[in-house]
Amino acid sequence: MIKKILLLLIYIHVLLIPVFSQTAVLDFRACDLQNRIVSLEGEWDFYWKKILPPGISLPEKTQLIRVPGAWNISGDYPPDGYATYHMTVLLPDVSFPLGIRTRFSLNQYRMYVNGIMLLENGSPGPDDTLNRNRDDLSVRQLPAGRELNILYQVSNYNDIHGGITDAFEIGSLQTLIRNKNRKVIFEAFLFGVLFITGMLYLSFYLTRKDDRASLYFGLFSIVLGFRTILYGEHLLLLFYPIMPVDLENILGHLTFYLSVPLFLRFITIEYPFKWSRFVFLPVYYISALFICLVLLTEHHFYIQFLVFYQTLALVISGIIFAVIIFYALKRNASAIVTLSGFLVLLFTAANDIFYAQGLIQTAHIVPVGLALFIISQAALLSWNIGRAFSNAEKLTCKLAETNSSFRRFVPEEFLEYMGKDTITEVQLGDHTQTDMTIMFCDIRDFTTLSEHLTPKENFLFLNSYLKRIGPVIRQFGGFIDKYVGDGIMALFPDSADSAVEAAIQIQEEIKVYNSHRGNFGYEPIRIGIGIHTGSLMLGTIGENERMDSTVISDSVNLCARIESLTKEYGMSIAISEASWDILQNRESIEERYIGQIYLKGKSAPVPIFEIFNTDSPETLTAKKRLKETFYKALTLYNNENFKEAEKVFEEILTDLPTDKTSQVYLFKSRENG
Repeated sequence: MIKKILLLLIYIHVLLIPVFSQTAVLDFRACDLQNRIVSLEGEWDFYWKKILPPGISLPEKTQLIRVPGAWNISGDYPPDGYATYHMTVLLPDVSFPLGIRTRFSLNQYRMYVNGIMLLENGSPGPDDTLNRNRDDLSVRQLPAGRELNILYQVSNYNDIHGGITDAFEIGSLQTLIRNKNRKVIFEAFLFGVLFITGMLYLSFYLTRKDDRASLYFGLFSIVLGFRTILYGEHLLLLFYPIMPVDLENILGHLTFYLSVPLFLRFITIEYPFKWSRFVFLPVYYISALFICLVLLTEHHFYIQFLVFYQTLALVISGIIFAVIIFYALKRNASAIVTLSGFLVLLFTAANDIFYAQGLIQTAHIVPVGLALFIISQAALLSWNIGRAFSNAEKLTCKLAETNSSFRRFVPEEFLEYMGKDTITEVQLGDHTQTDMTIMFCDIRDFTTLSEHLTPKENFLFLNSYLKRIGPVIRQFGGFIDKYVGDGIMALFPDSADSAVEAAIQIQEEIKVYNSHRGNFGYEPIRIGIGIHTGSLMLGTIGENERMDSTVISDSVNLCARIESLTKEYGMSIAISEASWDILQNRESIEERYIGQIYLKGKSAPVPIFEIFNTDSPETLTAKKRLKETFYKALTLYNNENFKEAEKVFEEILTDLPTDKTSQVYLFKSRENG
């Protein structure tokens, strides 16, 4: 019974406090402060032009003033001055420590709770010296007890607002510290996102100097990144704890005056409009003026003009908003994404401007808007990069196809010997000199053969023939320099052995090809191959609008003449002495020396060898058996003993009637004899 009476008296006492006490009271006894943070918003006792010390009886209050809110707005006092705030806070009985958290302020202040000074920033009072100190923004533990008597002394001679502009918060000490750490982590994350995004855009600009939009957005992101660590939890102080207040103020204003023109320039480049020049130029000049104002005057002076630039920023935001909407309505995908993020950023920026002016009682939420806007731009950047990669892949494939097509017309080996990486680097008149083995390959009696074919059949026949020859040449390290009608000119940079091996394999392929032709009733074809090694000049000839790669050399002409001998002397493969002398692998080659032949255009005879590996087995065996006899007859002929040479050649032809080389020499022996 006694316990119930005591509780009733306590309740009556509490109910009568607002009526009979002269102090403002906030009652949080019913609040769960372990899981909830409460704000000390409400009507506070306000004593203008008084710095009341703790431990004395409060004078009769003169006015209640709304907190949060600057006294020059809530109480219609001038911004410069000093005062004392008072509030009584009733708390529940808790077994855990409670804490109080305040926000950054340029005012000078002291906070006493139950007579104990918890916070101090400068020396509040009638002295109008500017605040050069900064209080640690850490959470402070409250004294134990169920009633808090808060006395807040404050003076302002530095800011455009005086008093308690951000409400204090009370809650579990652990919860307050955890929330503070979360905000620190978020702002650090936001700084990292902004800074990295800015550096990424700047790197794009360095690789693509014509993309000036990336330059301005990169600078804008970096400037905003530094702005995030100058406000909120003031992360810059973690790295530079002794930073002067004046310097922090200057940096904070500069980031604002730089971010507006940078972002505006980004928009005018990315989304150009007719009168953009008449918008961004005045903004440049005005921003430059405000920057000079910040650098050349004191904070308490230049901060008075902040509202004008904030108004300008809102107007510019409206213009940007209209431009982005215009492009979004034209179904510009980038504009639609930018518009979504900009709407959020615009809303949070407007909120912060109105909040800074004391027109609304919310909170600084522009970091959230920035985060969402940067996320939208990051998504846009990711999409653009993905699209660029996709286009690059398509372009790469197209270029690969184009280069592959060009290689069909201009051999890749030609580019290598010219010292060029791509066909685009080749210029008219480029040339180089080197030693190579040359091969000429020609179809016998092609004119007679083509007379019985239509033009279409001629092309089909040649392509069918050439597609068997080209792979063999490439297989042995050669490349086709040009096609001359039914003839082929190929070059072998590595060795003469490669050319000879390729020639033998080509003749074998022709045997297979003739077998297929026979199945369809077509006549077999025969080809002659000439090989010579010598110095030649690779280069381009023509004129600027039409040029071609070519090989110019006496060695080329000589090789063509050697190939023509194959028809006259009935050889499959003819090779010059210059090529024969440098062969490394002669063991597998069946050859015979056919003499020094006078070729058209040459004043001296040229030693020629026949390679007969691909002759029919009977002919191959006979030529090997008659090789010494042939050399005997050839020696007699060269010694002008034509009668004896005639007899020996007749002997050879008796054994091998199809040996056209012996037939030619027999005819010449009889003619000279």
